[in-house]
Amino acid sequence: MKTLLVLLLLLSLAGNAALVFFSLRPAPTGDQPAAAVAASTQTTGVAPAAPEKPGPAASPSPAGSTVTPNIWQTLKPDLDLHGLVANLRAAGFPPAVVRAVVGQMISERLAGTGTEHLPFWMQHSSNPEFLAAQQQQSAQHRDMMSELLGPDARPSASLDPATRERRYGSLSDEKIDQLDAITRDFNDMRSKLYADRKPGDVQSMMGTQMAMEQELRKELASVLTPAELEQYEMRSSQSASRLMGNLKGFDVNEAEYTALFRAQKAYDAVDPLRAGVATSDAMVLRAAAQEELNEQARAVLTDDRFYEYLKGADSTYARTAQFTANYPAITPATTYELAQIERNYQAAMMAGARSSAGGAPSSERMALLTAARKDYQDRINTLLGPETAAAYAQRNRSVVISTSSTAARVGP
Repeated sequence: MKTLLVLLLLLSLAGNAALVFFSLRPAPTGDQPAAAVAASTQTTGVAPAAPEKPGPAASPSPAGSTVTPNIWQTLKPDLDLHGLVANLRAAGFPPAVVRAVVGQMISERLAGTGTEHLPFWMQHSSNPEFLAAQQQQSAQHRDMMSELLGPDARPSASLDPATRERRYGSLSDEKIDQLDAITRDFNDMRSKLYADRKPGDVQSMMGTQMAMEQELRKELASVLTPAELEQYEMRSSQSASRLMGNLKGFDVNEAEYTALFRAQKAYDAVDPLRAGVATSDAMVLRAAAQEELNEQARAVLTDDRFYEYLKGADSTYARTAQFTANYPAITPATTYELAQIERNYQAAMMAGARSSAGGAPSSERMALLTAARKDYQDRINTLLGPETAAAYAQRNRSVVISTSSTAARVGP
């Protein structure tokens, strides 16, 4: 028994030694010695295959895998875009990837088209020539994508589900494509209007833009039902954009958002500043519209969210809240009341300006302004107390009365 165990131990040691020898033996090189090639040829009649030449070196990626260089160049040796599309589809790439690759190829081909002769300081959207070239490039890009990809180039096909629901709700592909074409044309016209504007001609430009917006809505209404149009506008209109900005910092449900949107849309429809009108009469009208908007919002947001909403939706309240933030005893409700007093005072100053423009005697105008100023001071004294009211009046002198001018000037 003892002899058998010794024999087994010796055999194990011999096996381990052989394993170590072969594991430490140098690996053969790719180049075969001439003698080995000759021997193989003499024995088999066929020379062994030459080793393949190594391809481009692969570089390790941060994740530990390897990346083969020059792949992008091999995709476009001759810019055969039709062949590229066919190959990508045959290889099983999803439509989104094919669109991205082909779109980049087209962008590279069209880069600089029509603008090569322009120096860099003239390549901006305010230059009509540069803008026209950019719009032409965009049109060519769309046409080429449509030719190469067919239905996969449609705007509705390029939307991921989340973006589609956010921008269009449950609209069909056909209506989404129609809306995209309408809004694209409108944006091109608006860009051209901006590029062609004359310095100082703000009122005319804003009036034209408002007329264009009204025409845009008519075109949208020709494609959508009334319910679809409202849903689209609640997602993509300028009123929706303003409202979303006003709702920073707190949540509303869908019913609340819908009611606030309708109020914001009604306000925007009568806001004279959107048409570039800033006369005294227009500013009085705007102040009244702001009050109406605030009261409608107050009926929707019945808690302290209303006051947070006002910080974005009402510039007068926002300025007033900056002051009252330094006085913890002043509640948001009191701040709102103070903002209303401020707005009424500004309206009274505007009324004084109107009476002056209408030919009222200077003494009559000054009496009107003096009375408005006294009423304003009495109201803020009653609301805040004399000391705080004096600090507020000193900080927030929003109306400057000039005896040498025929109008009241409203400042920040």
